[in-house]
Amino acid sequence: MSQIRAPAVAGYFYPAEKQALHSWLCTHLDPLPFSHVSPQALLLPHAGYPYSGALAAQGVATLARQGITRVVILAPAHRVPLRGVALPDRECQGFQTPLGVVPLAMEALTALARHEGFIWSEEAHRQEHAIEVLLPLLQHRLVQFALVPLVVGDCDAAWLAAHLASLLDESTLLISSSDLSHFMTQAQARALDDKTLAQVLSLMPGVGPRQACGCFGLNALLLLAKARGWRAMLLGQRDSGQVTGESERVVGYGCVGFY
Repeated sequence: MSQIRAPAVAGYFYPAEKQALHSWLCTHLDPLPFSHVSPQALLLPHAGYPYSGALAAQGVATLARQGITRVVILAPAHRVPLRGVALPDRECQGFQTPLGVVPLAMEALTALARHEGFIWSEEAHRQEHAIEVLLPLLQHRLVQFALVPLVVGDCDAAWLAAHLASLLDESTLLISSSDLSHFMTQAQARALDDKTLAQVLSLMPGVGPRQACGCFGLNALLLLAKARGWRAMLLGQRDSGQVTGESERVVGYGCVGFY
């Protein structure tokens, strides 16, 4: 793998041309109000921008422009079967988007790699979209940050939470990248997503794969939030049918801030 991970889904999930991407971000992110209370963590969706980009922007817009210097993103393993957590290739130094390169927080990644269950894996990151689609939003919002990109496979939530706890400080943002229900009718999706989001807002781990593709990372986040006394706030909810007009087979999305 090159020292820089090239974009895998630019032009497919989001605009590949820098000016077009910048224009989208200015239109969808900049006008959103900032509450002046920046979250400690976020649950953000990771579908293509036409479907969930505006909702992800709602979450990113809550972030203070300064003060966050490191972002940990927990993403599901969409492309490869995985147990434990995949770090990027050992030689990788940054993730590129049309807006530029986001440097990796190599010290944090190296520290995680010392523990059983964390592996260096170029393959797990090569085509994974769940981290990449969030990076332009973060690049546009934050002044400068280093990235800890983690592709999370089947693992124990308490084990993952314990390792993540060592990374969290006042300048680190934790993001769980996850969509919600998949390929149900719009009515079924809404009912299940309402239940899932109520569980998330109550900081109750035990979210399953049917409820959220990023359930393993999300459950670790919920354990951390409960242990640290964070409160969760629903920032938005929608589904793909609201964009496509399709009601028989939709994907659900939610955005939650943890304060």
